[in-house]
Amino acid sequence: MSTVSQRRRSALHLALVEPLLIAGVEKPFAIVNGTLAIALVGDLHLWGWVPIAVLAHLILRRITLDDPFTRLIYVRYNHQADSYDPWPHVRIKRNPRPDGFGRALPC
Repeated sequence: MSTVSQRRRSALHLALVEPLLIAGVEKPFAIVNGTLAIALVGDLHLWGWVPIAVLAHLILRRITLDDPFTRLIYVRYNHQADSYDPWPHVRIKRNPRPDGFGRALPC
């Protein structure tokens, strides 16, 4: 007989379930922000970009602190938003089943 205290327990490391962060920002955003800052400041000598890059990093860090899966949620929403349309349209075929497969029968 197993009781609640004798159940199997396994250690779960947060690194396996949380996204990889660089300085508190998701890895793709941190890489894009850093690469853009290095390219604009190092090559074009646009020193005004440094505070903009720091501010962008702080904003992205704040968003990640609220919910580290914000990007994944937004990506899933974008994929679903294009495929779901709740309104009926004229171009939709009504009852497209072939003859003999209950085409004239109500559902």
